[in-house]
Amino acid sequence: MQIDVSAQQQLLPGVIFIVMLAVGIDLERRHFERLFHAPKVPALGTLIHSLTFPATAVALVWASLYFDLGLSEASLIGVLLIAACPSGGFSNVLVLIARANLPLSVVLTTISSLFSFFTVPLLFWLFSALMPSLSGGVQLPVTETLLHLLVLIVIPIGLGMGWRRWKPEFIGANVDRMQSYAQRLFYGVLILLIYQEWEVMRGGIVEALPWSILLCIVTLALGFFSARLMGLEPDDCATIAIEASIRNLAVALLVAANVMHRMDVAVLPSVYMLAVLLIALAFSFAWRSRKRELPTP
Repeated sequence: MQIDVSAQQQLLPGVIFIVMLAVGIDLERRHFERLFHAPKVPALGTLIHSLTFPATAVALVWASLYFDLGLSEASLIGVLLIAACPSGGFSNVLVLIARANLPLSVVLTTISSLFSFFTVPLLFWLFSALMPSLSGGVQLPVTETLLHLLVLIVIPIGLGMGWRRWKPEFIGANVDRMQSYAQRLFYGVLILLIYQEWEVMRGGIVEALPWSILLCIVTLALGFFSARLMGLEPDDCATIAIEASIRNLAVALLVAANVMHRMDVAVLPSVYMLAVLLIALAFSFAWRSRKRELPTP
């Protein structure tokens, strides 16, 4: 008997829950209290995150249209669609891997999703001036987005923090091992996801992958150096860079396929997922390696 299991629909949500639980066991309430007592960092992070990707997307679309760079209309709409979506929970996983500022990442992801009530319709309205195909009442499924945020991010992180407080000795002795197992499970599901979605990705990979990689690199760099210019700490800069480059691609795919009824538009968000795995994941590992090489003060 053949078992047809969808990595994206059936496995990925459960694995994200486990990974977020692993995030939670590494957090304590004092981490969040520190952020709220010094709101400069989350405020600047939200500003950079909110502006970096949309500005980069508009610049890319404008350059493609003005210089006739050969990007199809579907790819251009896909770029703007990704830019309009809120941050995705995958950014928290990448920050966990990078060993950067996890509480800041969780706060920025939460703020981005909550603000999506206002930012997504506004961005669609602004982007429709560039690509009229985006107009016509396209709306983000906000309730579903916030429900995903609650179930896959807030609840498991809260459970993890509660577990740490309940069993501090056990968690302290096993946190690294538990996070390592969660990350390996996540990598396995990602490999399966790429395998299952390869036909969709392959259809637009020649055109979309180079631009997706460029988009990911530029948003990472802009996020990092903007935060650095504002005087933030290196771990905060790395966290904001990751947040700036990550969007909720599941929402982008949902809007493209179920709201716009444009599977050709859904190709670029699918391929951008591959670019994130190539670039943002590499950045996270490089940052983690860099921290290991730094001398202990």
